[in-house]
Amino acid sequence: MKAIKQAGAIAVGLILGATPFLRYGVGGTHRHGAGPHTDHEPRHGGHVLMVGDYHLEVVDRGTLIELYLSDASRRPLRPRSSSVAFDGERETSLAWRSYRSVVPKPPDSTTALYHVSVRNGPLLTLKLP
Repeated sequence: MKAIKQAGAIAVGLILGATPFLRYGVGGTHRHGAGPHTDHEPRHGGHVLMVGDYHLEVVDRGTLIELYLSDASRRPLRPRSSSVAFDGERETSLAWRSYRSVVPKPPDSTTALYHVSVRNGPLLTLKLP
C-alpha cells in the first residue's frame, strides 16, 4: 500500500512539474495573446509602423496616400490633425475620409515627413523614404 501511495505521489509530482511546459506550449506552440503591441499586420495593404504607443499604417495607392491611425491594441483613432511634406516641400494637410486620412501623392516624390497629432496625446512624427 505504501508503494502505491508513493508511486501516486511521484506521478502527481511529474504531472504538476510538467504543467508550466504544457501551459506555455513547448515545441513551437506558444502564441501571444491579442494584447497591446502584438498585432503589426497591415489591415489595408500598407506598411505598419509603431510610433510610441500608436500604430500608423501608410498605404501608397499610386496617386493617393492613405494613413490609418490606431492605438497599441489596434483600435482605430481619428487624429486631431495630420500633415505631410513630400521631398522637403511645404506641408500639406491630410483630409479625413470616413476612417482614414488621405492626401494626393505628387508624381516622382521620394520622401515623406508625416506629422500626426493624436487627440489628447502626443504629436507623432514619421519619415519614410
